[in-house]
Amino acid sequence: MTTIKQERIDEELFLRLRQKVLSAWPTLQEIDLEEAVAYQKSLPDTKRYYKQLQKLVNEGRMAVLPRQGTPILEEEIALVQTLTELGVTCLPLTTDSYTRNGRFDKSEQGLRESIESGKPKLNGYPIVNHGLQNNRKLVESVDACLDPRCSREANSQVAEMAFASGMNAMPCSLFGWLGGYDKKCTIEEFIETAQYMGRLMGYYADNGVIITADNHGWLPNGVIPQSVNIATQIIEAVNVICQGAKCVMPQVNLQGCMAQDIGDMRAMPRLYHKYLDKLGYRDVIIPGIVASQVPLYPYPQDVGSAFGYSLYTAVTAALARAPIAFIKTIDEALGVPSRESHVQTYKGSNWIFNVVRQQENFIVDNEAIKEEEEVTFREVSCILDKVLDMGDGDLIAGTVLAFKAGVLDSPFSINIHAKDQVLGIRDKNGATRYLDFGNLPYPEEMKDFHRQKVAARAAAEGRKMDYYVSLEDFWAISKGQLIGKVAQ
Repeated sequence: MTTIKQERIDEELFLRLRQKVLSAWPTLQEIDLEEAVAYQKSLPDTKRYYKQLQKLVNEGRMAVLPRQGTPILEEEIALVQTLTELGVTCLPLTTDSYTRNGRFDKSEQGLRESIESGKPKLNGYPIVNHGLQNNRKLVESVDACLDPRCSREANSQVAEMAFASGMNAMPCSLFGWLGGYDKKCTIEEFIETAQYMGRLMGYYADNGVIITADNHGWLPNGVIPQSVNIATQIIEAVNVICQGAKCVMPQVNLQGCMAQDIGDMRAMPRLYHKYLDKLGYRDVIIPGIVASQVPLYPYPQDVGSAFGYSLYTAVTAALARAPIAFIKTIDEALGVPSRESHVQTYKGSNWIFNVVRQQENFIVDNEAIKEEEEVTFREVSCILDKVLDMGDGDLIAGTVLAFKAGVLDSPFSINIHAKDQVLGIRDKNGATRYLDFGNLPYPEEMKDFHRQKVAARAAAEGRKMDYYVSLEDFWAISKGQLIGKVAQ
């Protein structure tokens, strides 16, 4: 029986855990929680992530959520100032690979070399090595808010430094780590790391500071319906909420089929409210939903196709009335984005946002969207109801058992403990369907829906739908297509 539970970490244990977390690098010793809380309270609402997102929702506006991060402080300040001039008010901050793996000694070396050469020698911002003084200079340099990214290994250290520096949003995505970043860790280790950050958020919340946890869920490493991703986002949300966090931000990965993407966007808030209410968490803030480009699909390498892919996300997000869209730069496939590519990408996105969102009387709705919304709602409900049942009402305990049984599963995950027994494919309209269900807890009539959709494409194309077609579909977007084509 698992010892991982949906219950708050005792404060005495939390403070002992903190000592170990803070011992990882000298700059972490600068952090004093009482002083950090006071600093957070001194910040204006323009630097509070959830307030900025609520403002966008209330005003019916949209903003881009870009990827960005460079090691030299002055260049990072110049970059975020450029982005805020484009109307970006919520700024993710990508940490470098050494930081993400807890190699702060290597980050220190890369930071020194970057400063000495005047050229970035790290692929992100080394937030822990910069320390409180530099990080607060960054926070104070723009009338916007920052949301740093990390993976499991150093998530606790990055969270401590980020929150003490005045940043008040951060992913706490245990399934994101599992699906795309960490090969050997167990599900228990992922949950425990995420619970530490949730408990830290709870400490701030207890003292009047709301920090937003953005949920990524099990990252889709192939074409697959978003039901497992959405279900695991809700699990991630509950995992931090039970530690005292008070604000969570969902995201929907847009895969290219507009009816399905908009349907998923409409199902998501219904599902969050259904399960947070069911578990008794009725005082949690959900400030808005992010429309996101699928993070791990191959990206087009030519600029024209890259613009098309990025602007598809902008158009769909605008039609779905999302307040914010996570859009990659047009040189995403080529390396670390340049400042110029940020400007070009986000000017294009803002043009779409402004033109589409101003047409308030143009509402997108049809039977296909309604069907996709209900399919997603039913599938996610089946998954989470089964997880709750396996945990005797404890969602986190049930998650451990469900993961090990393959009740929670996704294709091509890098983690060695994942079952990896499910596979997706597109139907003839480009919507993602299941080709193999593994141990997902769907009733036969739900499986038959997918089988019929896949069979219709097989009949239309006159070929068998199999693993190789699934791979064609995976590469299709990078080739300017939605559905994989037979090689000529």
